[in-house]
Amino acid sequence: MEKINGMIKDFIKCIIIGSCISLVIILLVGIVSFLLSKFNLMYSLQIVRSSLLIIGPLGVMVGALLILKKRDEKELEFIDQWKKKFNVFTYKIVLILVSFIIILYGGVIDWIIICSI
Repeated sequence: MEKINGMIKDFIKCIIIGSCISLVIILLVGIVSFLLSKFNLMYSLQIVRSSLLIIGPLGVMVGALLILKKRDEKELEFIDQWKKKFNVFTYKIVLILVSFIIILYGGVIDWIIICSI
């Protein structure tokens, strides 16, 4: 039961981290694209959506490559600090889950664009 509670807590932490990273991407790319597109909101939303849907899959691919690489390498130097923050998930799983949250936000913005047309 403790492992399930740890997984739920780790998953919630991944959702929070992914949401914060997505918010930073949305704000940075959104402000720059809004200014460069001469205050065209639809064009700015399309650029934000594209950037989220590019960054998210790149994170998933990096996480998958980290899982597939040879396992005979030594562990992280700061593994004790990692275990304090995430009880069950490894950094590879956290990277993949955060990337999926970023992709989810890209999908939400895509849905907003489709509904507004």
